[in-house]
Amino acid sequence: MTTRQLQSLLQVDRITIYRMLQDGRLPGFKVGGQWRFPRQAVEQWLHEQQERKAALAAPGTASSPSPALPLSCVQAIQDIVAEALAVGVVTTAPDGTPLTRVSHGSPFCALILGTEGGRQRCLRSWHAAVRGARPSGRGREGQTPIERCHAGLGYVSERVEVQGELVAVVHAGQFLLQPCGEDESWPERVADLAQATGLPAAKLQEALAELPALDREKQEQIARLLRRVAATFAEIGQERLSLLTRLQRIAEMTQL
Repeated sequence: MTTRQLQSLLQVDRITIYRMLQDGRLPGFKVGGQWRFPRQAVEQWLHEQQERKAALAAPGTASSPSPALPLSCVQAIQDIVAEALAVGVVTTAPDGTPLTRVSHGSPFCALILGTEGGRQRCLRSWHAAVRGARPSGRGREGQTPIERCHAGLGYVSERVEVQGELVAVVHAGQFLLQPCGEDESWPERVADLAQATGLPAAKLQEALAELPALDREKQEQIARLLRRVAATFAEIGQERLSLLTRLQRIAEMTQL
């Protein structure tokens, strides 16, 4: 198929076709300077996508990544946002399982995540955050609430929904809501974490002292930008699912 033929079948513009070629999502090759799309290769790619989608729908695979989200793209955007905001950011499945690596993670959280007990607590905390997170969407009114994770750090969470389905949650946090010296609960929190993780309390306390305490203005800035990030992920997912649907139609047409 030519680019024009594929455009017509998928009902997308040429730029979208070239973007998918560039990131390897769409099979194609050049003949005399013009792109061509082998029908058999496209059908095989569609078959693989269908198998993956069926596996995701099977019981016990709730933590598998949604086909709507290209995780390499999600990771790249997440890395930039985390560095710009100077906070830790991670994208998880609805059950709390990480879909990406933590971007700009703090030494304190790295210590906790490096232990089995700490990791399990983080997973439960991310999963619990789904209930408080609200659907993504540009122009949504209201503020995103600042919550505390299991370790007592501040974070915000935003849901990523594609076609009405929750596919991921983006979390930004690993900051103090107030300086350690002004929060009398920290000695007890550190002792609890030390018992749960097996880490020395002194080591946790040392890493805790490196965490930033963010004022309300900075917290609200993080919340605003995270809403935009979640909305962007949702738009990317919508475009990707629409394209998968059109490619599936191609496969069905070739079998007639």
